[in-house]
Amino acid sequence: MKPLDKENSLEMRYQTAITTLLDLALDHSHNRAKVAASVLLSANRSYVRPQQRWRVSIPDLQQLTDCEQYAALGVIHGRITLGRSPETVTQGGPELFHKLWHRWRNVERW
Repeated sequence: MKPLDKENSLEMRYQTAITTLLDLALDHSHNRAKVAASVLLSANRSYVRPQQRWRVSIPDLQQLTDCEQYAALGVIHGRITLGRSPETVTQGGPELFHKLWHRWRNVERW
């Protein structure tokens, strides 16, 4: 088996982080789910129509569990380092992010 290079390893972490936050944001409606949605939609914003500015409040990340915080940081790091939108990295990404956007688009006017 060929060892993973740095980019493949980072992409796998990015995919795992996206999946963790998607599961939380699509299956729940509490504040932690809202924070997860804001991280994902902010990282993906250029691909969501109509375009909207999604805000990630850094102090809100404290509401997440340790595992969820790690995933949020993984999404942010992956988006910046790989330069790829989360929906392009995840299987079924466009459909999942469309569902995510519909679920959270009007929540408390963000």
